[in-house]
Amino acid sequence: MSKFFIKTFGCKLNQFDAERIREGLILSGFFETDNFEEADIIIVNSCGVTKKAEKEGFYTLRKIIRKNPEAKKYFIGCFVEGKDYDNTVFLKGEDKFKIGELQNLPFFPSSQKKHARPLIYIQNGCDLKCAYCIVPKFRGKSRSVKVENVLEQIEFFESHGKKEVVLTGIHLGLWGHDFSPRKSIIDLLKEIENRFGGKIKVRVSSLDSNEIDNDLIDFFAQSKTIQPHFHIPLQSGCDKVLKLMRRRYTVKQFAETVERLKEKVKDCCIGADVIVGFPGETEKDFNDTLNFVEKIPLDYLHVFPFSPREGTEAFDMDGQVDELEKKERVKTLRELSDRKRQNFAERFTGKTRQGIAIYPNLILTDNYIQVEVNELLTPSNQYTVKIEKIISPTKTKGKTV
Repeated sequence: MSKFFIKTFGCKLNQFDAERIREGLILSGFFETDNFEEADIIIVNSCGVTKKAEKEGFYTLRKIIRKNPEAKKYFIGCFVEGKDYDNTVFLKGEDKFKIGELQNLPFFPSSQKKHARPLIYIQNGCDLKCAYCIVPKFRGKSRSVKVENVLEQIEFFESHGKKEVVLTGIHLGLWGHDFSPRKSIIDLLKEIENRFGGKIKVRVSSLDSNEIDNDLIDFFAQSKTIQPHFHIPLQSGCDKVLKLMRRRYTVKQFAETVERLKEKVKDCCIGADVIVGFPGETEKDFNDTLNFVEKIPLDYLHVFPFSPREGTEAFDMDGQVDELEKKERVKTLRELSDRKRQNFAERFTGKTRQGIAIYPNLILTDNYIQVEVNELLTPSNQYTVKIEKIISPTKTKGKTV
């Protein structure tokens, strides 16, 4: 009986790719194991967004080689260069699916056992040229999934009792731009709304602020399907740094988008990514970001120190920031994020929300509050939960009602 093991790093699309491979190998007659030492086929699905992430993938591979030298190994996905390792095949980018033993590859994975909220593949690649990002070199230009194929995925999970799905891609806001005639993300979301009308909830994982216009905000406000949770990459609250990063919006435009969303979409939660220590970011520039985030109605942050990545414009830019200074700036912004996240959750203490069980004792509400309960839940099922108290900046305590 041949067994396989998969270890995945990185983004939701990487996770989606891993689920396709997992299901494909099972359809091809293999069995999955959680113990790589007993596997005959081992797949490391790597992330190359930062040099540190790529190193982590190679470290895992070397550990596997030491513990299980006889297994056939595949190191796949996003990385710069392969290595000369015994029994190891390196497959970059979209070649990741050229695994010799993979005789069947589904367009989308139907089981997704590791995801209480199934991932829906709508887009891949990116056309932008942000100075810090190497992803377009790994993933290529933006390619959109046809409307009927997106609806097919959602319909499958809705018919199998799932209550929420997550739209997944590299840059969701570019969906439809490669079609002729050109379409935009609101066209897809309207098709989803018309087909499902609230029978299943849909979470939009990330959109840039300049992709969220008034029409889209009005649609979000009226939708019975889209969850009131939006993640909008900021990266910096300083226009000078945004320009160096080659981002396509200004601080003023970002703030206006966030404020309009908060005004129109009731009880919505808004998060943002921020990169600190980008080359040329002075102490004043960082303080501009800190003050900007403090004053606008964001509810949490994902904060990352700038990581120089070979092959990007920012790798050898002037004005590289000291690593210790980056750590201090990250710490400061994460502390602000904790305060904002807790303040948001406190607004709903004593109130009820709809949510999805993501673990047997944890519910994620429609507006992105984690609620721990002393009950045995069924993952993927929908519950009404009363939030009773705050137990940490990222978690609350409550009970189903």
